[in-house]
Amino acid sequence: YPVRSYFNLVTKNAVFMRAVAFRKRLEKDIKEREDMNMFWVELILVLAIIFLGVRKGGTFLAMAGGVGMLIMTFFFHVTPADPPVTVILIMIAVIVAAATMQACGGLDFLVRIAEKILRRNPRMITVLAPVVAYIFTFMCGTGHIIYSLLPVINEISIETGVRPERPISASIIASQQAITACPISAATVGILAFMAEATNYKTVNIFTLLVVCIPATLIGTVACALAVMKKGKELAEDPEFQARVASGQVQTLVKNENAAEVKTTKEAKISVAVFLVAMVGIVLLGAVSALVPTLSDGSKLPLTTVIEIFMLVAAAVTVLITKLDSNKVLDQPVFKTGMFAVVLAFGLCWLVNTFIADQSSFITDNMSVLTNEHPWIYIIAVFIVGAITTSQSSSTMIMVPIGIALGLPANIIVAGWIACSSNYFIPASGQCVAAIAFDTAGTTKIGKYVLNHSYMLPGLVCTVVSVVSAILIGAVVF
Repeated sequence: YPVRSYFNLVTKNAVFMRAVAFRKRLEKDIKEREDMNMFWVELILVLAIIFLGVRKGGTFLAMAGGVGMLIMTFFFHVTPADPPVTVILIMIAVIVAAATMQACGGLDFLVRIAEKILRRNPRMITVLAPVVAYIFTFMCGTGHIIYSLLPVINEISIETGVRPERPISASIIASQQAITACPISAATVGILAFMAEATNYKTVNIFTLLVVCIPATLIGTVACALAVMKKGKELAEDPEFQARVASGQVQTLVKNENAAEVKTTKEAKISVAVFLVAMVGIVLLGAVSALVPTLSDGSKLPLTTVIEIFMLVAAAVTVLITKLDSNKVLDQPVFKTGMFAVVLAFGLCWLVNTFIADQSSFITDNMSVLTNEHPWIYIIAVFIVGAITTSQSSSTMIMVPIGIALGLPANIIVAGWIACSSNYFIPASGQCVAAIAFDTAGTTKIGKYVLNHSYMLPGLVCTVVSVVSAILIGAVVF
């Protein structure tokens, strides 16, 4: 009897323990299912907001971020994250400096230099034009400078008998890819600010980022130019071009002597010099930490703050030396387009940061293993977001925090970030549309099926080569 009682007690206890374990597993499964459901609900909300913003266009994408924050906080009771203040402040400082240079005529001065370079080597226009477009975007921090170069590229191409589609399409791709190598572009400022705030990416600073991105994107630019060297028919064999010539739509183009003889003002040269000195100073301080001042609390002045100071000082020095009316800065196209990026950083990035902060545990526990084993998934995701938003700064603000939350290696995050210059995939961006209009020969076009357009081949070649190069170089640098 005692043995039987003991046996029954043990049996009952084992059954009880199994029941407790089953209940704990059930509760865990329910919690995980609830977390997963909430993750997908919030993700769908964020994607819906982005889709709605892209459909409406313009600054509505930032305004839609406020709508998403309303739903997140009032209905889902999610704790809001802090807005990306550091990113916004750096953007404002860089925009003020670039707009000041433009107000002094600095951008026009750079365009005239570009025209001289291209006219000295007209036969190499297909390779030279993309490289020039890359360099000028790199120096100015905006891809919109390509608008001034397109008429020059088109004219020289037709004069020398080169199919304009080749240098024009490659130049559009190059000017966009250079955004991810320019130390003062909104996208670069964004990734630097995000990486600086993260604890696991101390090797990423403005110097190491440029050491990776400049050669990687330059290699991609040259590759895309070579990829279109023989693309399409020659002008002499192109029936559409010949029809345009016969109908008088395209005439023999002669170099515009008056445009070439426009006098460059002293103020324009000073503004460019001051701007470039500030850029070099920022990169130098990023490379040599000993030059960065030590503060009273023993810490080093953050490089993000250095960028803000140098850019504002550059604008101030330019105004003082050239005696520019500083109110003109507010009317410059660079200022207006740049402030759009600032508003976007506030509205959209605030929403994305709130989503990531609320779902950080789920993202880390469930997705980090997959993306670390297959990093190309993250890179493709960045590419898709870049194609949808048609903005490198938007894609940076959406995807870089996700890459950091996933704990991906620095070289994968940077390589993925380079893939955000995919606004050519769906040729709806301003640069892609403008290039078609500037090609008077009618060779740059969007195909019947939309995706079979002039930018697809050079764009994909540039993206793949740049990303692979960044992965390899980044593995050594970071």
